[in-house]
Amino acid sequence: MPEKELLNKNLSFALLLTNHRLWGYILIPYIIEPALNKKYYILKESLSPFPGTDTLNILDPEEREVINIINEYNDRNLFRLFSKDKSLKEFLIKVTSDRIDNFIRPFIERKIYKCFSIARDEGIPVYFQKTTTTLHREDQLKIETEKAVPLFRFIRDVDQSSYKLGLDTDGKSVDLKKSSAEIVCNSPCLIRADHRVLFVSDVDGTKLKPFLSKDQIAIPKKAEAKYFASFVLNAVNNYKVEGTGFEILEDVPEKKACLVVETGLKGTPVLILSYRYQGTMIYSGEIQKSITNFDDTGGKYTFRKYNRDYNWEAECRKKLEDTGFFSDDDINYSLADSGNQSPDEKYSIIEAINQGFNEITGSGFSISSRLDSAYNLKPVSIEISSSMVNDWFDLHAIVTIGDWKIPFIQFRKNILGGIREFILPDGTIAILPQTWFSKYRNIFEFGKSTDESIRIHKQHFSLLADNLTGEKNPVTEKLGKLLIPDQITEIQPPSGLKCDMRQYQSEGLNWLVFLQSSGLGGCLADDMGLGKTIQTLALLQYNKEKHKASDKPVSREQLSLFGEEESKLTSLIIVPASLIYNWENEIKKFVPGMAVRSHKGNQRKRTSGWFSDFDIIISSYHTVRQDIEFISSFNFHYIILDESQVIKNPGSALYSTMSRLRSDYKLLLTGTPVENSLTDLWSQLNFVNPGLLGELSFFRREFAKPIEKEGDDEKEFNLRKIIKPFILRRTKEMVAGDLPPVTEQTVFCDMTEEQFRIYDEEKSAVRNSILKSIENEGVEKSTIVVLQGLMRLRQISNHPVMTFEDYSSGSGKFETVLQDIESVISEGHKILVFSSFVKHLNLYADVLSERRIRYAMLTGASTNREKIVNSFQKDPLNRVFLVSLKAGGLGLNLTAADYVFILDPWWNPASEMQAMSRAHRIGQDKNVFIYRYITTNSIEEKIVRLQEKKSRIADTFISSNNPLKDINIQDILNIIG
Repeated sequence: MPEKELLNKNLSFALLLTNHRLWGYILIPYIIEPALNKKYYILKESLSPFPGTDTLNILDPEEREVINIINEYNDRNLFRLFSKDKSLKEFLIKVTSDRIDNFIRPFIERKIYKCFSIARDEGIPVYFQKTTTTLHREDQLKIETEKAVPLFRFIRDVDQSSYKLGLDTDGKSVDLKKSSAEIVCNSPCLIRADHRVLFVSDVDGTKLKPFLSKDQIAIPKKAEAKYFASFVLNAVNNYKVEGTGFEILEDVPEKKACLVVETGLKGTPVLILSYRYQGTMIYSGEIQKSITNFDDTGGKYTFRKYNRDYNWEAECRKKLEDTGFFSDDDINYSLADSGNQSPDEKYSIIEAINQGFNEITGSGFSISSRLDSAYNLKPVSIEISSSMVNDWFDLHAIVTIGDWKIPFIQFRKNILGGIREFILPDGTIAILPQTWFSKYRNIFEFGKSTDESIRIHKQHFSLLADNLTGEKNPVTEKLGKLLIPDQITEIQPPSGLKCDMRQYQSEGLNWLVFLQSSGLGGCLADDMGLGKTIQTLALLQYNKEKHKASDKPVSREQLSLFGEEESKLTSLIIVPASLIYNWENEIKKFVPGMAVRSHKGNQRKRTSGWFSDFDIIISSYHTVRQDIEFISSFNFHYIILDESQVIKNPGSALYSTMSRLRSDYKLLLTGTPVENSLTDLWSQLNFVNPGLLGELSFFRREFAKPIEKEGDDEKEFNLRKIIKPFILRRTKEMVAGDLPPVTEQTVFCDMTEEQFRIYDEEKSAVRNSILKSIENEGVEKSTIVVLQGLMRLRQISNHPVMTFEDYSSGSGKFETVLQDIESVISEGHKILVFSSFVKHLNLYADVLSERRIRYAMLTGASTNREKIVNSFQKDPLNRVFLVSLKAGGLGLNLTAADYVFILDPWWNPASEMQAMSRAHRIGQDKNVFIYRYITTNSIEEKIVRLQEKKSRIADTFISSNNPLKDINIQDILNIIG
């Protein structure tokens, strides 16, 4: 190889192989210079232990690396690493040959071997140093690039046997004795033979040492058999062997992949992979390349050699990895997420073996265990079939574990107790799959167990939907459509419904009818404004028309005693008291053919006999609670709870009262089924489908606490799975394509009894005051008195406290609006709330503050308009904007809101349009819902009716500078009522 040259072309870097008086062969780095006659080299500078800075800078990186490696075995470093003597001198005097042979020399040899490897790869010259001052060209050693392979030659004769060990390099034999070979390194083995350096593979130098001085070694006849069965066997198995007097046969072995489950070094269970070749076990990561057996038959020696099949072994590892196991060393296999020293870790790997058992054994593996206990490794499976008995599924489930078949009912204690170990009849331990505890726990919790089967009510069909393994049950197939509502058969809207239903509303009707046909109750939980009322009335109208066309009434209890009369399917709709009039109005508007009566007021009948004369009875929660004794005696077609979250407290008297009501079907209407706690959900769903969520204590323990306190995603998933079929909820965003840009609705609110009493008294006082003023001053001069009187009546319609500060009772409109505000913000929307009266807005501001609901407020007195508007527009938690009529006139852009509440009607509809435009204007990308709140039997209702009729009086109030100049006394009294 060409020598590497320094910047001075006469100087070069070289390594000298020399003999240290204590350590044996070592390498020393030198700068050498050719003599003038160029027949030899002069040693210019020793670079050990450290070269000078100038010299170091002109060396190549590889040359510097070699110097650093050599420096690791200088005397001082060896003293530091291998001695406890006080000084280097003492160390060099006292060091023993045993310490040198066992510790120091192996350390040096590893460094020398590495330096020779670099010299070979980088062309660094190495010389064998014979003198101390000069080097001759013939002293340079040739470093062979091809490794030398040991070649064993065994000769078995009648009298004795012998063997010789040589080397084979590049197809040529190397005679160690003739080439005056010396061992430079034992392990890894490095030989100097003549002027060559040989890297020797797969053999230790100690085996070569005898043949440095001998041609062969004789084996006495008496030791021959033992020698061939051990030393020769090992040589045949690991090296190239030539021989006479015996046979060496290579054969195809029987092979088997073996897996053993045992505790690994980290304390976690692992699968140990090994291979059996002709009965001999080899671990996957071992370097052994073959297995050799020795046979002595009547003095005839035969070696049968079986080479490992590395392609087959790779296929085995691939199959194991495909089953879900992985390994860093090709021996210890575990699961990807393993590492915890816990029972779960052990269970996980056993479960993985159970799951992959057939695949693994089918691929030729054997599996056994060395764990502390006898665990079943065979497959664990379950077969579940069902039959229908009345409203109950009868489940027949068999668990198969290996050859055992066990009724699933026997696993009840395990599933409910979270116990994964199940003792089989033969004493082995089966590990139940982790998924069983989430999949089947609810089946045991909600089912009724017998000795042979489990009975599940049809309302829990969703627990079975993915678990039945036998033939499909037609009932679960049918009920499964509740999980995918758009697969429910479409029905024609009833002819008596006087409005066109939007697509999502038609789908809602389909869902309600399908739920009814399945004998189940549900909750319609659409966003506010999407028409829960219309869908409900469409359902009742559909049933009325279907009942009328049917030969047999739906409910025998509701048959008329006289055949001539049409029997009614009487339904009870229970609503907050302030919404009774609104429901009456909607029924008359959308299903005018339905006979409706409100059960309210002090003059109401105290019997249920008259209920069957009507299709719909409307009453308030309060009234039903008062009259529960006779109302509960009547079996209604439907009981419908509007704003059903009212019964959210399961410990309340109201919930207890509602639970006493009787009906064929039940329905909930609410935009916010859960306001504060999951217990809200239990109360409502237990009303429509008793037992759906179990007993209250169970529900709190199994669902409410884990979900709300611990964030248990699995429990939440299971709960959603149970309730999903019975709650239909569409948000505005989900049905945006079906909605017009602006949807307007008027909400009529009944006054509370105390509010109505005060309003009635004030109305009489205002009437008398106006009449007296007109009588004394004339109409035109009574403007102030009239306007003040009208203003007081408008304020009382909103809330009597606006006029009477000591008023302590409620307001129908105030309660309705607050309820709607909470519904809308719980659905994630923003609202603009407009009123003519700042005092009115202040009432809402106080309550919102008490309930910790963030809001913004803008009145004529506000000075920082831009900051207030930006707060509402940009803060996602600021969902309510209270705006006075005076402040909301011009210059506002409030497109963050998609709901507008107008709390009191204004004389001029243009003012209302201006309020609406605050939300619905350029830049708005959401559908806008506008609600006008009108108090029934008040001046507000009169104003609305006048606006609808576009009467002369309304036009006068809208257009005239002095409206009272152009109307007479009777007109004024008509407005007051």
